[in-house]
Amino acid sequence: MALTLGVKIGDVIDVAEHWIAVLSIDSRDSATLISNEGRKIEVSAHGMTEMVPEVWIGLGPDATRSRLRLLFEAPRNIAITRRHD
Repeated sequence: MALTLGVKIGDVIDVAEHWIAVLSIDSRDSATLISNEGRKIEVSAHGMTEMVPEVWIGLGPDATRSRLRLLFEAPRNIAITRRHD
């Protein structure tokens, strides 16, 4: 079962030793994230993208211009948390 987090542009998610931030919402079906390594990660509602080994990320349904749902598939021992500033 996937973890679903509602996010908006600028939100940061910590994934184990890494982090990603929502850079842009490109359409209802795609968005661009950026990692702590500076790598842009294109995500889609049509499939999952590997972020780091064993961690896959995609988009859930009902994205809007300002909010989206990120879906994460990862082993239970990998911590995935929203950063609260």
